[in-house]
Amino acid sequence: MGFIKTVIFGGEHLTEKQEKMRKLFMYLVSGGLTTVANWAVYIIFDLLVKSDMMVPLFGTEFSLKIAVKQIVGWVVAVIVAYFLNRVTVFRSKGSIIRELLTFAGARVLSFLVLELGLMYLMVWGCELITGLPISTPMTHFGSFAFTYDYLVKLINSIFIVIANYVMSKLMVFKEKDMVDYNQAAKSSAEEDAKDA
Repeated sequence: MGFIKTVIFGGEHLTEKQEKMRKLFMYLVSGGLTTVANWAVYIIFDLLVKSDMMVPLFGTEFSLKIAVKQIVGWVVAVIVAYFLNRVTVFRSKGSIIRELLTFAGARVLSFLVLELGLMYLMVWGCELITGLPISTPMTHFGSFAFTYDYLVKLINSIFIVIANYVMSKLMVFKEKDMVDYNQAAKSSAEEDAKDA
């Protein structure tokens, strides 16, 4: 149990390199869990809401259903991601309100650019290349149809994970607010050397 706790939350006996690897691993785990939450909401919404409405925008018709699925999934994913990143990746002790607002702001940027902008660009490209509607099934798993829509979302998720990590590291979780076991160990060793 001690090993698992150290992997999830870190510990003072980890070297700086081990801590960086732990953070990267936990970011991938929390990103995976966040992606699962986003996908679960996306698929459940897709299964429950059957109707769609096409909305004209910039001379092209866009699916309102895809936009709403993305928005609802995004809200759930942002909440899950913030708390997982705060507790396990960056181990922040900063202001929850400041961090959550900055985190949500950074996520709004990635949402507009990647989850909506790039998603619609990829949908358009997929329909242009295949000549098929985005809702065309590629394969079936029982009664579940894996459509081109899901393939585009899967590819888009890779870009989102990378962009969100960079923005979290640069904009949200401040170095001064993070628990740094290595720094605490150095300070303790320096104090012990002074006392000796």
